[in-house]
Amino acid sequence: MGEKDREKTAEDEIDRPFPDSLCHGCAAPPRYIRTERSVFIHCPILKRYPPQPVWSCEEFAPADRVDSTPAE
Repeated sequence: MGEKDREKTAEDEIDRPFPDSLCHGCAAPPRYIRTERSVFIHCPILKRYPPQPVWSCEEFAPADRVDSTPAE
């Protein structure tokens, strides 16, 4: 892994706390709340701060979901 790869990984961890959390890939964009010592992820669908990392969620919808209906 090159130096740029390490920089990107460190940057991603700063931008996305709990990198394994399902929240980052959800269509409902999470809101990151940063305090001096903590980071919280607010879910706009659940209207709360779920314990992190989230590995399963009944309300999860993939952010990259594309309408598969063919155009006519």
